[in-house]
Amino acid sequence: MKKNFISIIFLTTIFLVLIIIGIKQALITLRIINFEPSDNWKIVEKSKDPIYDKVMSLEAAIENRVTNYFPLYNKINDFYYNSIMNIDSIYLNDIYLKDNRDNERLFYNKDNKFYFVTSKINKEEIEKRTLEYTDFYNNLYGKYKDISTLFKKHLNPNIKLDMLSTNNTEEYLKYFYKTDHHFNSYGANIAYLSILNMFNKENKLDINHKTLLTNYRGSAAKSLLVDDITDNFSVMDIPNDLDTNMTNKNFKSLKIKETNNKFYDYYIGYFNGQYDEVIYTNNDIDTDDNLLIIGDSFVWQIDYLLAKNFKNTYVVNFRFGKWINNKINIEEYIKEKNVKYVLFLYESKTAIYDGDNFNLKERVI
Repeated sequence: MKKNFISIIFLTTIFLVLIIIGIKQALITLRIINFEPSDNWKIVEKSKDPIYDKVMSLEAAIENRVTNYFPLYNKINDFYYNSIMNIDSIYLNDIYLKDNRDNERLFYNKDNKFYFVTSKINKEEIEKRTLEYTDFYNNLYGKYKDISTLFKKHLNPNIKLDMLSTNNTEEYLKYFYKTDHHFNSYGANIAYLSILNMFNKENKLDINHKTLLTNYRGSAAKSLLVDDITDNFSVMDIPNDLDTNMTNKNFKSLKIKETNNKFYDYYIGYFNGQYDEVIYTNNDIDTDDNLLIIGDSFVWQIDYLLAKNFKNTYVVNFRFGKWINNKINIEEYIKEKNVKYVLFLYESKTAIYDGDNFNLKERVI
């Protein structure tokens, strides 16, 4: 009796597997699902915390399969959020859509057709964090000169700072994407020149802008799976010809990928900055100045451009690899690498009041 039961279970399992394979193949043939995961496949960098890795890998696996395998699911989301925008636009200009993965409120602006986010942190907490981060940068300056950073209020006046600010929506959309929170190449250009100015260095690069894609759908569009709001994906057309410590031949390829996946993250794919520590070496410059950049994805567009003005440039990103569980002792790092300049380059909400709960002031010691 027991043997018969085991045999039935075994045969039933095989039968179900064959049925599932057949159904899946039929769905692929009918283009109801799409089996092309490599085009837009989110990869989780391994850390030293196995529990963290498993949780993040599970989250990435779900997201990958939803956004890559099921165009029908994407169309349902597209219809849902477009319906919200169409209905609410009757009486609203700024239309709330959802909370994103950073626990911010994601909105759509009807008049100018772009996405923006607002923080859910209350005013009192923002003010408290702002003062804490002012102390953080001021204390760093007490030890080291020439620290450049993006900051806003109550800062030691001897610290060099700059911020890309805009006065109205029209000006904002010149420098930032409609569907992504990153600045475009024109905003990145301003950031690059402003940083050089803080370092009292003269730009020697011939900067030309190039549009590589006219139907770019950034992180906000991907979050909503809405495909009718698009951007021009523009870049500063300058090659990355510096030596680096990266052995990955695809590092900073600066090439646009050809893909049918409408929500492929071209920003990550083109600039390819998802590493914990990148070292650029410029053997063609007559200076011994070394630069340390501590930043996030806003760095990717200009780190290799800044590196053309220094002997060695060290780029540290706490979101990946060894820094996920480790802090940086900035005093030891500066001495070991003979660093003369330190640049903090973040989105303002991260630098000023840790809007994403990134805890930068605890990671830099």
